[in-house]
Amino acid sequence: MGVQIARPAPPAFELRVPLEGDADAWFALFDDAEVMRYIGDGRVQPLEWYRAFVTRQQALALETGLCLFSLVRTGTAGEVAGFVGLQPWTKPWGPTGRLELGWRLGPAHRGLGLATAAARVCLARAATRGIRQPVSMIDADNTASIAVASRLGMTLQSEHVSPSGARVLAYGFAPSV
Repeated sequence: MGVQIARPAPPAFELRVPLEGDADAWFALFDDAEVMRYIGDGRVQPLEWYRAFVTRQQALALETGLCLFSLVRTGTAGEVAGFVGLQPWTKPWGPTGRLELGWRLGPAHRGLGLATAAARVCLARAATRGIRQPVSMIDADNTASIAVASRLGMTLQSEHVSPSGARVLAYGFAPSV
């Protein structure tokens, strides 16, 4: 019989379609090379990129009911902690045409269980729309995100090499029988 260690409950949060002001919050959270280390080519993005990103996520939510939602900590006067959700994988490499379950949190919000808890909410929303096989694309060196995927019940399905040469792992769920 194995010993199970109880994890504290994550802080209270809500997921909402991004608002225009969230671009400023995300820029402040992610304007850090360490935060961006495992994202794409690792470059920090300018504020204008996040403004366009908010617009894309709003359109996606309007069209599908899903997007990369703003993760808002409700116990901290509505502090934006990052984003979590689903969006189509549109890059010409990897699982083209699949929905990607992704998350990105600011440094102060990591290690609290927020990414896992919020991802579970997103998976439940996706399931109500008949989506049960999203994929999470994770840099092979990003042990924290690999741990989140594992806690969600995802397993390694394939490995890819990004155009920048990074090893990227595709985590997903076993097909339903």
